[in-house]
Amino acid sequence: MEESKVRQSWWKRFKTNSKDEYQLVIRDVKSYREVSSYNLTPLNIYVALSAAIFLVAVLVFLIIAYTPLRQYIPGYGDIVQRQEMNEMENILDEMTKRLDAQSLYIENLNRNIHGEVITSAEAEADTTSIDPLDAAPAPLSEEEVRLRREMALERVGQSSRQGGNLAPSPGSADVPLAQLFFVVPVNGEISAGYNPAESHLGVDILAPQNTPIKAVRDGVVFISEFTSSNGNVIGLQHDNNLVTFYKHNSQLLKKVGDRVKAGEAIAIIGNTGKLSTGPHLHFELWHEGSVVDPTEYLRF
Repeated sequence: MEESKVRQSWWKRFKTNSKDEYQLVIRDVKSYREVSSYNLTPLNIYVALSAAIFLVAVLVFLIIAYTPLRQYIPGYGDIVQRQEMNEMENILDEMTKRLDAQSLYIENLNRNIHGEVITSAEAEADTTSIDPLDAAPAPLSEEEVRLRREMALERVGQSSRQGGNLAPSPGSADVPLAQLFFVVPVNGEISAGYNPAESHLGVDILAPQNTPIKAVRDGVVFISEFTSSNGNVIGLQHDNNLVTFYKHNSQLLKKVGDRVKAGEAIAIIGNTGKLSTGPHLHFELWHEGSVVDPTEYLRF
C-alpha cells in the first residue's frame, strides 16, 4: 500500500510539475543579446531525453550489426569466425583444384614434347604411385577434428537449404567424359584407328585437300608449330583436363594463346610431316594426362 501511494504521489507531482513552464534563453556573452529561447516543461524534457536515448540505442545496434564490431560480442564472434573459416576453406579447395589442373597440363605438355605417352590401359594398371600427402598424414587434435566436423555439417546444411543439388557443374573436372559434347573436327572416312600397341594414339580421317578443321570444344591454343614428323601441329587445352591434337595440317589458322570456340576453324587439312602419306587429319584426344580412343566419344 505504501509503495502504491508513493507511485501515485510521484505521478501526481509529475503531472502537476508538467504544467509548469520554464524558458531556456541563449544570450551572446559579450553583448548579452538574446540569440534564441525555448519554452520547456518537465514533460517535453522527458520526451526529448527518451527520444534521444532511443535513437542512440538504435544507432548502437546498427553499428554492431553491420560493422566488424559484432565480432567482439561474446558468442557471436565464434559464429562469424567459423563462417569466415568455411569460406576460406572453400576458396583454398578451389585454388587447389586449379593448381592440380595446371600441374597436369604442364606435365602432359612436357610428355608430348619429349615423346612420352601414357595410354588409358597403362594409367589404369599403374597402382604403385602414392600421394605423398596420403603417405604420412599429420595427426589432428580433438579441437581440429571437432571444428572440421562442424564446418562439414554446416556445408551440408547449406546445400540442403539450397535444394540439395550436389551434381557437378558443367565445365568442372567432375563431369564424366561421356557426358561432354564434342564437335566433329572433320567428317570423313577413318583410314587408321586408335591402336596404342603400335604407338598410333589417335585416328586418321581422310578428307579432301583444303578442308577446314574445327575445334571440338572451347579451348586455348597451347601449341601451334611445325615438326618434322607430324608437320603442322596445333594443340588445344580444354576444360575437364582435356587436351586435343590436330596433326599433318597444311596451314595453321591460330597461334599460341588464342582462345577458340567449339566448331571454329583452327587449321586446314593437309599432308605435311614424314609420317603423312596423303591429305588427312591425325586427331588425338587426351583426358587427365592419358590418351583415349576418340571414336568412343565422336562419330566421324
